[in-house]
Amino acid sequence: MTAVEKRGFFRMDSTDYRTLIDPSTTHAGLYSQAGVYAKGDGVQFRSAEGDRSHPKFFHEAVRISDGAYLLMTELSPTDDRSQVQVVDGDDWLHIQFRFRGAGYEHVGERHVVETPERSCIVSRYPDGSVINRKIECADVWKYACLYLCPSAFANLLDIDETVLPESSSWMAKRRSGEFRYQTLPISPMMMAPLSDIFACEFRGPARRTFMRAKSLEILATLTHALDSADMSRSEKELRLNHSDFSKLAAARTFMMDDLEQPLSLASLARKVGLNRTKLAQGFKATYGDSVHAYWRDLRLNHARELLKSGQVSVTEAAFSVGYSDISAFTRAFHNKFGLRPKAFKPSTSNMK
Repeated sequence: MTAVEKRGFFRMDSTDYRTLIDPSTTHAGLYSQAGVYAKGDGVQFRSAEGDRSHPKFFHEAVRISDGAYLLMTELSPTDDRSQVQVVDGDDWLHIQFRFRGAGYEHVGERHVVETPERSCIVSRYPDGSVINRKIECADVWKYACLYLCPSAFANLLDIDETVLPESSSWMAKRRSGEFRYQTLPISPMMMAPLSDIFACEFRGPARRTFMRAKSLEILATLTHALDSADMSRSEKELRLNHSDFSKLAAARTFMMDDLEQPLSLASLARKVGLNRTKLAQGFKATYGDSVHAYWRDLRLNHARELLKSGQVSVTEAAFSVGYSDISAFTRAFHNKFGLRPKAFKPSTSNMK
């Protein structure tokens, strides 16, 4: 439950994100607006225009999917706000877009994260984290946040965590056990869907659908921004010699010769004698794709040829290229070729 303890001016919250959309709660003395969302989908609190009894206040929370919530807030504060949050039950991602209102977070006893205006701060809190959060008083606070568990991040993007680039795969891993964060400027590409969610006038199921679609757009632009920032750093830092190029070629050969066995970046790096960072950056710079994307395409292309031969079933084709989960194979195959695996299997009439 939220708000389980008060100590001085701090509020202690043990995180149960389901309470974010509880219509029985109040904010700034306001009740949730009726008809904006169906029960269980979201809540909205808004002060009336010209109501002098309430300072300007807007807050909205919507359930995007299981384990994923979108929050929007705009208000005129009267003082600083401090909060202590406890993450309980799973790792959680906190993706915050701060337009107005700066502050900072103490995560545990070792980490201090600045949360400046006009910035995107992506944080992963391990299970059991204690976050002391403070926002400094300003004329206006305006921000949007996405709270997601890592599995929800991967499911919403419909991407297997193993094929995400290293720049964003840390957000999708099931458990990491360590705190990690990254700060980015809010780019114009990010700003477009963020402006849309604050301006949305839909009500009911259409509003939740709209918010979900815009959250996907926000996550897509975020992963692109993280990857671009990583590539920019890589281009400045990466130096490859003749031996490195030979080892990258050896890594490519290993991948082509062993499509059936699960592949990790760490194990491939050990095989060829490169560290993981140089392998990941060097491979993408040399061959134009990440290690995982290149290997995935090799596997899917081979599976397609097996299916076209008519000698194997869909399940056998999946197993032969290292997929133990048929649904994951079907999804990856469809994403690559635009058709389900069965479409490439010759019909009985064609085989006569």
